[in-house]
Amino acid sequence: MNFAKGVAIAMVVLYHVTLYLQHAGIMGLPNRMKLVLELFPMPVFFLIAGLFGARAVTWTFGNLWRRRLLPVLYLYIVWSIVRFAFYLVIPGLSGELGELPASNPISLALILIWPSSSYWFIYALAVFAFAAWALRKLPPVVHVVLAALLSSAVTAGLINSGNIGWNRVGALYVFYAFGALYAPRVFAAVAKVSVQRTLLAAAALVASAAILFLLPARWVPFLVLLGQASAVALGVLLSAYLARLRMLSFVSTMGAESLQIYLLHLFVIVPIAGLLGIVLGGVNRGVGIAIQIALVVVAIVVSLLLSKLTTRVRWLYVPPVIRRRRTAAPAGAPASDSSTDAPTIPDGRHTVVTSPPHPARNKEIST
Repeated sequence: MNFAKGVAIAMVVLYHVTLYLQHAGIMGLPNRMKLVLELFPMPVFFLIAGLFGARAVTWTFGNLWRRRLLPVLYLYIVWSIVRFAFYLVIPGLSGELGELPASNPISLALILIWPSSSYWFIYALAVFAFAAWALRKLPPVVHVVLAALLSSAVTAGLINSGNIGWNRVGALYVFYAFGALYAPRVFAAVAKVSVQRTLLAAAALVASAAILFLLPARWVPFLVLLGQASAVALGVLLSAYLARLRMLSFVSTMGAESLQIYLLHLFVIVPIAGLLGIVLGGVNRGVGIAIQIALVVVAIVVSLLLSKLTTRVRWLYVPPVIRRRRTAAPAGAPASDSSTDAPTIPDGRHTVVTSPPHPARNKEIST
């Protein structure tokens, strides 16, 4: 699954590079590309989070809190504070692309009820883990169908909370629920990947993406969900093939570090985009596309380097109480169901959760 996550995080970075360069007056890929870019990254991240969080629905609430909710909410709060401090020190670079300016103290004070920053994804993981646990007694089919109906209502504009984070929670919970409730079937399907299934997913994706790109048809119920589901299916199936290619091993590396890239990439993109806007101003579209690609590479590489530094500061990722309990545990002792641990990213490392943000309309993107 790391290969699929690597592709997804690259698309997330591309989306944000495009957004911030456009804000700086540097035009590259057509603006409607965001309608296609939003089909894959966040749905696949939440599907994977559900796959590897499936056993959490069997826990007591106490275990759920200690082993999932507390670590995820801790991560969300800590990095929201880091984000606030960054834009406070370097004002004016946020572009006020979200509901509230990034340096507005109100946005920080409301993070637990009004998730409007780019870290809404982490908040959603906590909400999804609790929702899957709270609804665990529903028949899986009913659970997923209800989540799909909610998703379609949100993406078609029939339901609008007025908040970025909550809209995306409603739109994307179906992927987490499907992963958590049907994990064995998903893993079996990936293990039995076939050309026929891959081509079928590709055909569905091309059709839905073409409609979304060429026509103002987002309001059609289930169209976005069909595009997202086919994109996820195609991405996961293709990843099973492409992950075997040694020359593409760097994509899996990106996937393994997708959380850190997600947390750090905007700290690289935003100041560089601001400086490029001042130095270059408007450029022709060909140059703009070249700048986009170059900035995507720079943002990913620098984020990986920053990851090596920040992961040494454990409290940035793991609550101190969890770190203390792990230190006190006997070496080699197996984890029990009552132990306190952080959620793991899909490669099994104890760094906390999977990664990254969901493209949407410009006015909905937070910094």
